[in-house]
Amino acid sequence: MIRSKQNILSLFGLIFLLLATACGDPTLPEIPAEELVQRAAERMQDSDGFQFVIARDGAPAYLDPGETLSFRRATGAYVAPDRALATVRVIGPGLITDVDVISVAEIQWQTNVVTGAWEELPPNWGFNPAVLFDDEIGIQAVLLADLSQIALAEPENLAESEGPDELLYKVTAVATGTNLYQMSGYLIGPSDVEIQLWIRPETFEPVRIVVREPEPEDEELESIWQVDISNYDDLIEIEPPEIE
Repeated sequence: MIRSKQNILSLFGLIFLLLATACGDPTLPEIPAEELVQRAAERMQDSDGFQFVIARDGAPAYLDPGETLSFRRATGAYVAPDRALATVRVIGPGLITDVDVISVAEIQWQTNVVTGAWEELPPNWGFNPAVLFDDEIGIQAVLLADLSQIALAEPENLAESEGPDELLYKVTAVATGTNLYQMSGYLIGPSDVEIQLWIRPETFEPVRIVVREPEPEDEELESIWQVDISNYDDLIEIEPPEIE
């Protein structure tokens, strides 16, 4: 009887140990934050393309010199080295609508807000996704050259916010806003901004980049850009539109 009780206690102890191990905090291999950022930027540079969702929350980010249309969200795809297409949600006076955009290098076409017909955009209009992901001046270049105060944060799972259902590295940093300002078409920066990156452990693919910038009229408030990247190397064909 005593041996039976000991066996039962041992069995309960083993079960408890297994449960405690399974419920323990998950961990990832320790990699310096600077190395994670470098590998993430290089993975973007090595990719033939990917899909993206870009969302902004905060003060208006105007796409036109007359400051009538502001950016809210874009969903699309990038194909290296210089092509992108996106559906962009814009907000204007009494207007919320979606327009389609195609970018080939520095040339952009957009469907007209009123007629829906394709038209070439002037070069001083903001938000060119092909430039945003350009290896030489885009996000990749900013990650490699413009970050400071790079640090590891606690790993996170983004599944609750429609992100990947896996544990990801998280890195925080501060980015010089000058290059961000130029490559974003003057929508982000030029003051320094805070950056957060979520990076996939095995492939070092950046899956989310969040940029927080102080609002120019009130530095206690901030505007937030969130860039979600997925489907690396899953390419689609992007060609200039036919204009009548």
